[in-house]
Amino acid sequence: MSSKLNHSQAKGHESNCYCRSNSPWREPVIRREETMRVLIAEDELLERKAMRKFLEDNFSDVTVVGEAANGRKAIEMAEALLPQIILMDIKMPGINGLEAIEAIHRRDPTIKFILVSAYDSFDYAKQAMKMGVKEYILKPSKKEETIRAVLRVKKEVMEEAARMEEHRHSSLIARELFLTRLMKYEVGADTFELQETLFPGLQSAYFLAIKYQPLKEIETEDWAKHFGEDDYIYRMEDDQLIIVVLSRTRKDKAAVLKLARKLQVQLGPQAYIGAGYPTDKLEDLPDAYHQAIQAVKHLEQIGNSNFGFPPAEQRQSNNFLEDILLEVASGNHTNAIHFFSEWWKDKEDSVEMLHELYFRLKQELQQRGIQPPETGFPVEDDYQGWTDYLKLASLNVLHHYQSQDKMERAKKFIHDHFHEPISLEDVAEHAELSPNYFSNLFKASTGETFIDYLTHVRLQKAKEFLQSHRYTLKEICFMVGYKDPNYFSRVFKKYFSLSPKQYQKEILKK
Repeated sequence: MSSKLNHSQAKGHESNCYCRSNSPWREPVIRREETMRVLIAEDELLERKAMRKFLEDNFSDVTVVGEAANGRKAIEMAEALLPQIILMDIKMPGINGLEAIEAIHRRDPTIKFILVSAYDSFDYAKQAMKMGVKEYILKPSKKEETIRAVLRVKKEVMEEAARMEEHRHSSLIARELFLTRLMKYEVGADTFELQETLFPGLQSAYFLAIKYQPLKEIETEDWAKHFGEDDYIYRMEDDQLIIVVLSRTRKDKAAVLKLARKLQVQLGPQAYIGAGYPTDKLEDLPDAYHQAIQAVKHLEQIGNSNFGFPPAEQRQSNNFLEDILLEVASGNHTNAIHFFSEWWKDKEDSVEMLHELYFRLKQELQQRGIQPPETGFPVEDDYQGWTDYLKLASLNVLHHYQSQDKMERAKKFIHDHFHEPISLEDVAEHAELSPNYFSNLFKASTGETFIDYLTHVRLQKAKEFLQSHRYTLKEICFMVGYKDPNYFSRVFKKYFSLSPKQYQKEILKK
């Protein structure tokens, strides 16, 4: 079962955000702006001003963010102002244009250059072409030539940004999926493959759970600096911030506690931080998630510490059995699989317990009117088969209670709107179900079709109005949702074997 996180053969075995740091796994930040940022590097003042005016007059979507009088200044301003395009004169005092391009490119290879060159420095321009610079403008330049050069480079910048955005988006989705699978105990071959793709060379990982009120006030900048070169993925889950930390170096419990303490000091005394034990085995990370959740719950209860690991527990097989049954009956497959996984590691009398688990779970669901999974008894030594069975059973529980809730909402809607011309489609939409599925589910839940149930509600209300002797039969007909008094009378008689008039007379006799 055990496969090290950095073991490439793990693929053969059978997840919302991330923040910028020095980690080699992080994606570059993409600058998405409405205007193109341009820096002008030119030693002649009049030339700089003329070029700025030319750009501002001819490009509404270009912003000149700065002007550099020499190569050294261009390097400094490129780092500070983050331009996307630099118009670089080749011949400048001190550091020339080519040297400046080389230095800037080393720091930020995404910046594009347009060379501005006099005829006598064209040889320099050819040298710059070898460095990847594709556009140059000869002095004195023609307006059309300059516009075409800027447009070509702008197009290249936009296309490259689009490619990077697509790659970043794909990476975000993959990271989110990775986290989801860890939290849901879905550590199969595809999860190992995700880890190899996203975090090659991973040496250790662990979970943190942060309880903080109000949670929404936690700012990423408040705690991101404490992770150093370690990568992390985080998600808001219920009222907690869940973080998985992924490192290229081995982490022990002391390192985890040190980070937890830094975060807790940063966030203040109202924050509780539960930690899961660090591991070098991917299949143990779901347990680390559960440990972090248990730890933060324990810390909040005891109140004498604000960070730490979960308390040590000695558990018996029957305790695990009861815990598994309770979690499945609550529809919580994550916790159910956690307890099952804990038991599986040191399982004793496995056959007896698995049989007891299967039959008690089946009995528990049937007593609640919930359909057990139809997959049958899993193979005894098939861990994945058993966890899939527990997940299916938990989902059946959730589906059952969600369906019940939807049916209660549907029935309330009918009782509130029986006097209106409502249809099955109206009620199905209110219950957020398709009409066909709603119709079948409603019949299974109430024992009546939608029309029979609506008719029953309307006629019961009609009886109440008849008993009050305050309304005419025609008024009652309209008050319970019927447009035709004769039709109302026929339906009433069909259900109660008396017409509305006869029913009213019977009441008067009493």
